[in-house]
Amino acid sequence: MNVAPARLDQYEPVKLQTADLSVDRLLARYGGHPPVFSDVSFTVGRGEAVALIGANGAGKSTLLKCLLGFVAPAGGAVSIFGSDLSGLRAGDLRRLRSGIGFVAQKHNLVPRLTALSNVVHGLLAARPGPRSWVQALAPVDSRRRALATLDRVGLADLAMRRVDSLSGGQSQRVAIARAVVPEPRLVLADEPAASLDPAAGEVVMDVLARVVRETGATLVFTTHNLAHALAHGRRVVGLREGTLALDAPSHGLAIGDLRGLYD
Repeated sequence: MNVAPARLDQYEPVKLQTADLSVDRLLARYGGHPPVFSDVSFTVGRGEAVALIGANGAGKSTLLKCLLGFVAPAGGAVSIFGSDLSGLRAGDLRRLRSGIGFVAQKHNLVPRLTALSNVVHGLLAARPGPRSWVQALAPVDSRRRALATLDRVGLADLAMRRVDSLSGGQSQRVAIARAVVPEPRLVLADEPAASLDPAAGEVVMDVLARVVRETGATLVFTTHNLAHALAHGRRVVGLREGTLALDAPSHGLAIGDLRGLYD
């Protein structure tokens, strides 16, 4: 099946009572180059899980950077928790980001520190200062919270292991724990399983989706794995050649419906 923008009209729009994220006619470009994407609009409701797909260069990572306020759009608007990012001062933007957990493709952990210390780092926004640098200095409640979160991702028994001794899949689960330990309202994940072998990638996606669902947070994740998109996204949003080409409930889609985005 050829996926084209007209496909958007084949589905009733999702009725959202409370939106955590709204993207309105967004346009992004770097310098004087052609737009990475333009006229992109979609809304993500409270507690919803959305998979963002598209070929390399479609703009998935740039879109996530716009959502975090790291890339200022050249047009349109991004609203997080009801606040337009373009109207926020630097301090207000930092406070808003404290309600967002982020999981990168490469986990970006501190290699020589333990898994527990790395998860404690997820509480730095709420408790800045040297006591949140390593678990040995952290307040007791921070250590307990971090350990409980490691248990949620199945790694409590490895809490005192240095992360440079862990497997790639284990390290990514530590990164998930670090992202969710402050109980963010929104979790963004950029290709969280892309650097892992298929078996480890399945575990990581299962853990990510389960933990976010259990906390009631909203999830937006990018992926090239179409099976992951359908399994873990309530909706699938697709970018193709700089435009929004797909926004549909996952239960009405099959992998063959998505492949047209990569032609």
